[in-house]
Amino acid sequence: MLTHLDHLVILVTDLPQAVDDYTALGFTVTPGGTHADGLTHNALITFADSTYLELIAFVDPASAGDNTWGWRRYLDAGGGLIDYCVASDDLTTDVERLQAQGFTMQGPTSGGRKRPDGQELRWLSASFWQAGRELPFLIQDLTPRELRVPGGAAAQHANGVTGIHELTIVTADLDRSSGSTAKLTDSAETPFSADRRRDAQVASFTIGAHTLVFAEPANPHSPLQAHIEAIGLGPYEITLASESDSGALLDRRLTHGVEMRIA
Repeated sequence: MLTHLDHLVILVTDLPQAVDDYTALGFTVTPGGTHADGLTHNALITFADSTYLELIAFVDPASAGDNTWGWRRYLDAGGGLIDYCVASDDLTTDVERLQAQGFTMQGPTSGGRKRPDGQELRWLSASFWQAGRELPFLIQDLTPRELRVPGGAAAQHANGVTGIHELTIVTADLDRSSGSTAKLTDSAETPFSADRRRDAQVASFTIGAHTLVFAEPANPHSPLQAHIEAIGLGPYEITLASESDSGALLDRRLTHGVEMRIA
């Protein structure tokens, strides 16, 4: 079954600079390593709730080579929050269930990464055929998850952040996204409501302890519409949980264009 939100993907052009900037925001950043295809490398911001932010960059930004997920095209728009991942404890069964419900899936396929200390990590992943990134890609660990997602001191942050509270995802068709996500999370469709801050109609779903909010722009002047035109459909804003109730909106220059606030 699909168990919880696993991680969010933030594409950057300069990984060392992104590490410095997120450190300046009060996050503890852990070196990740290079992926098995040799095209990308990453660093992780892990949280006490077992989720994490993945800061990822192409090893050679000027190369034409793309990874399995097709993330290189987002470099033209400056990168930022481009994708998200949900964990499965039996990916083959989940893919079969979703295909039976009408989804077109790719995978499961093998993946991996080598950490700077030489530790090899392995996983299975699967993705949906879709125009944007409204639906997540899926992952199942083959090596122990704690090797991929370090805890302890790595998950303690000077800014008090303890995890991901909410992820907002931009859609152009809330009816479609709501129906698809109800199937994905094996839950009932939820009523729509108005979100004045984002100037949108929204529907919320839970997966594990986390909330996914799908938002459709209410008019052409909504900031969500500008995001669709610049980046496309998919994840838009991260709300982080914290030990303190700061309500801070983090500096987009340091988040590398990501809408991120601490609740």
